[in-house]
Amino acid sequence: MVSPNDFKENIKKHLSQEFSLEFLGDDFDKIVSFISDTQAEKIYSWITQILNKNIQPIVIGSKKQYKDWRVYELLFFRKELNISNTEYRIFFIKVKNSFYIEFHLGKHDYYDKLRKKLDLTKRNY
Repeated sequence: MVSPNDFKENIKKHLSQEFSLEFLGDDFDKIVSFISDTQAEKIYSWITQILNKNIQPIVIGSKKQYKDWRVYELLFFRKELNISNTEYRIFFIKVKNSFYIEFHLGKHDYYDKLRKKLDLTKRNY
């Protein structure tokens, strides 16, 4: 199992010092403590692929406001994660042409609330 602090530090290392990063989600640390080392390595690899532009973002044209930005100013990356037959979702959100990133991890209900805030529908991905 992965330590939440080690997990966060490893993600920060993959991103480099340039980025401002927030870890968000209901029970984030608790969920991370259930992640196996193999799953964590897959998540780190996924982040590296995003940064190397090997994974296409979900782009939304909505003018809806999310924090300090309009949704169309954001790039979204979504990953499903299954831990002991419980489905979790990871949302990696980056502000276009900026150094601000959010890493969300939560159960499906958390994901649904966030998805609605972001005006993200299944047709977007």
